[in-house]
Amino acid sequence: MIKGMHHFSFTVSNLEKSVRFFCDTLGLKATPPWEMKGGPIEEIVGLPDTWLKLCNVITPDNNTIELIEYVSPKGKTIDLSTCNTGVAHLAFRVDNIQETYEELTNKGVKFDHGPVRPSSDPNSTEAVLGYVRMPDNITIEFIGPLK
Repeated sequence: MIKGMHHFSFTVSNLEKSVRFFCDTLGLKATPPWEMKGGPIEEIVGLPDTWLKLCNVITPDNNTIELIEYVSPKGKTIDLSTCNTGVAHLAFRVDNIQETYEELTNKGVKFDHGPVRPSSDPNSTEAVLGYVRMPDNITIEFIGPLK
C-alpha cells in the first residue's frame, strides 16, 4: 500500500523568510515558488477562497520539505511546544555535530543546547544537537557523530 514518503509540509507565515532560512542558513536548495488559487486547491484543503504561495526545499537525499504560506484564508499562530499533541519537528543527519554547531552558531542560529550524547553508552559517538527554532518557531534538530 504505502510505497514511501512523498513530502513533509509546514505552513509558514512568510514564505520568502522561511526559504531564506533553509537555503541561506542551512545550505539547502529550493524550487522556484509558485501559487495556487481557488478550484482544486480549495477542495484539497477544504477551505473556501484558498490562495497559497508554495515552495519545495530539497534535501541532499532528495526528500522534499514543502513550505506553504496561506495568503487566504490567513491562519493564526499556535503553540508549537514540542510537548503538544500533533506538533512535528525535522531532524537532519549531519557529518559532524560539533562542526555543524559552530558553523550555524557563527551564522547567528540559536540552539537550546550544544551537542549531547543521548545514549548512556560512554563509547557512543552519536550525538544530538537541538533544538533550533526556524522562522515561525518550527523545531529542527541535528543528529550525527560527535568527532
